[in-house]
Amino acid sequence: MALGAVFAAMNGAYFQAIEHLPIGVASTIELLGPVTLAVAMSRHWRHVVGALTALAGVLLLASPGSELPVTGLVFGVLAATCRALYVVLNRRVGSLFDDWSGLAVALAVGACLLTPVTAVTHGAAIARHPHLLLTGLLVALLSSLIPYSLDMTALRRIDVRAFGILLAMSPAVGAGIGFVLLDEHITVRQSVAIALVIVAGAWSVKTADNRADRPPEEAATKPGTGTPAP
Repeated sequence: MALGAVFAAMNGAYFQAIEHLPIGVASTIELLGPVTLAVAMSRHWRHVVGALTALAGVLLLASPGSELPVTGLVFGVLAATCRALYVVLNRRVGSLFDDWSGLAVALAVGACLLTPVTAVTHGAAIARHPHLLLTGLLVALLSSLIPYSLDMTALRRIDVRAFGILLAMSPAVGAGIGFVLLDEHITVRQSVAIALVIVAGAWSVKTADNRADRPPEEAATKPGTGTPAP
């Protein structure tokens, strides 16, 4: 149920953010949540370098002179917070259920929370244009069901820190899709900011502390001996 509530808040905030911001920029701000979570769970000073680089990119987007609307930035930060909670809760639900039943319940809870809000705010428009329901179904499949299922599969195999770092590629993908399909143009300043966040993710992967990522039983043994470490 908690994951379902996060689904509703995260999707609502992100879709509001991209109404005011280019997709690449909104994806970069949203990424701040998982990157911050990844760094908080890291045990090496080099990861702090990655965190500061990512923070520099986000501040470059949000600083005076960047000409980004405050409303979009606020929704982006809210989406970032929800994204961090999503990573933790999705991993937890994936570990509790071997199948997809936990995800199905979470998606149902999120739908129950958002449907009344949508009915009040956009019910009349949907009644006049019922074909929007089909578009909404496609959006639900492509933005929620399929990616969340893939995320849960990945989180069953890697830890939260590694997953959060690997999400660093999402701003580049978002910017590319916005440019190709939506004719969105990103300024040089925004391109540099997105690049900083991507570099931060790549740096964190390169400097990953392998010992911190190993299972407890493996970390508790001496390398090459199989005997408990002192």
